[in-house]
Amino acid sequence: MFRDLQRLRRITRTLARYGFLDIVRRDRSLRDDGDFPPTDDGLPASKPRRFRLLLEELGPTFIKLGQVLSARPDLVSAEYVAELQLLQDRCEPLDFAVIRQAIEESLGGPLDAYFTSVDEEPLAAASIAQVHEARTKDGERVVVKVRRPGIDEEVRLDIDVLYRLAQILDAVFEESAAVEPIGVVESFERGLAEELNFRREAINVRDFARHHEARPDIEVPRVMEDLSTSTVLTMTYIEGVPFSRLPPDADRPAIARRLVKEAFDQVFVDGVFHADPHPGNILYLGPSRYGVLDYGLLGRLTRQMQETLVMLALGVAVRDPDTVARTMYRLGQSDERVDIAALRNDVAGLLERYGGRVISEVDTQLLTRDLLTLAVQHRIRIPPEYAMLGRAATTLEGVVRELDPNFDATEIAKPYAERLLKDRVAPQNVQDGLYRALLQFDGLSHDLPLQVSQIVADLASNRLGLRVGGRSVDRISETIRAAAYTISAAILGGAFVIGSFIGLSRVDWEIGGVPIVGVVGAIVGLTVIFWLGAYVMVRPRLKKLSLSRILWR
Repeated sequence: MFRDLQRLRRITRTLARYGFLDIVRRDRSLRDDGDFPPTDDGLPASKPRRFRLLLEELGPTFIKLGQVLSARPDLVSAEYVAELQLLQDRCEPLDFAVIRQAIEESLGGPLDAYFTSVDEEPLAAASIAQVHEARTKDGERVVVKVRRPGIDEEVRLDIDVLYRLAQILDAVFEESAAVEPIGVVESFERGLAEELNFRREAINVRDFARHHEARPDIEVPRVMEDLSTSTVLTMTYIEGVPFSRLPPDADRPAIARRLVKEAFDQVFVDGVFHADPHPGNILYLGPSRYGVLDYGLLGRLTRQMQETLVMLALGVAVRDPDTVARTMYRLGQSDERVDIAALRNDVAGLLERYGGRVISEVDTQLLTRDLLTLAVQHRIRIPPEYAMLGRAATTLEGVVRELDPNFDATEIAKPYAERLLKDRVAPQNVQDGLYRALLQFDGLSHDLPLQVSQIVADLASNRLGLRVGGRSVDRISETIRAAAYTISAAILGGAFVIGSFIGLSRVDWEIGGVPIVGVVGAIVGLTVIFWLGAYVMVRPRLKKLSLSRILWR
């Protein structure tokens, strides 16, 4: 607890230094960047830029959180998304003696028992891990990814702080009903725990490689099982050029086409996609050959999710607000009734804003942001898999537009959509669906009599209870609560006044002829009535703040 308080104090000081302590104030300072000093590179210190610098200073957990937020354009504006996508997860490299000790403790023996050589200069140094090139005893060239010692404890402290911040956000901001800050932190914690456990990344590498066995032009590293643990991951070395440094003679339009086809294969064929396809994670190995790095985060889609994505994309492409609205409702989650007609009207207005532009001319990032914003407005929670896919798609779109500004993915996408739609009505799939329906009906026919018997027995023994919810019930509850407060205030206030008069008959305390007991009792009684009455009147009018309006302005 003491360390949590220390960490919270440091976060508070950092928030103050970057000008974010006024986030819960309701005045114009929320929309004013003030006189915050410029950064070292001389660029203006806008709020999005300060927010990114703030996260980078707070360390690995908050950097990862910023990367998650960069995939949530429903919560932060395009300016924030652009800044958060620039988050640099780089740290000063640890001394090699520390890395050596970490490897030896994890593998259970001296370094030279496993490797003939390990380069002391790291290939990369991030907040969670450090990567070194090495040679195995068999002479194979490998990379060794080592988790930074003590990082798990630091992350745990930050997660505890994030839970406390999530509780505050849940109580203060109006978006909490759809976003569920505590749920977001829980999901973030699970994802970060997987990223800290290199055994999970090893599973991801093997899974990704299995799906690419029939695609020899995509090279996936091989995990060295006997040299890998939960804190050390050893994989074969892939030598190539990052897409950020392509050679001048590279066929960029062909590369763009292959990248998009690979993305569609991952999403609509494999159901397993790379969630962070930025240029540094894709290697150019020569004409028509590519390598993929960093498998800490893979997204996974079910068949139903794939079909839903196709329907959503087709609905947007043909400007059909009914299809888009129904698909958004189906892919999301909601604890409240969603007005589909109102959602449809909002979607129609959104599609009209894009005018007559063809789908290839639409900014995917802007469209994704607008759709997610509509989901939040209508209290529809988007599952994390879709948010992860949205972030991957916008990242890849940036890479492709850089390679070929005139690239149109429509022709590549058509066969995948057609195949999914054909598979949906294929005889074998229809037959399988019929079998599933029959199995479900058979289970229902067995369970229903028992459940009906249970209900009748509970009814007969007065143990049957009904749980009712909804906005009308909430309003009734609020009215009853207000009436209870009012009655309590009247009873307590009257009790103090009556008690004061009783006291006057027994105690003769006066100052300047004024009965002290009676005056004090009357004051206390009136105070109780006033404050409880004020609370009853003001409480229904207290509204939560809008986090999106605060951050977007």
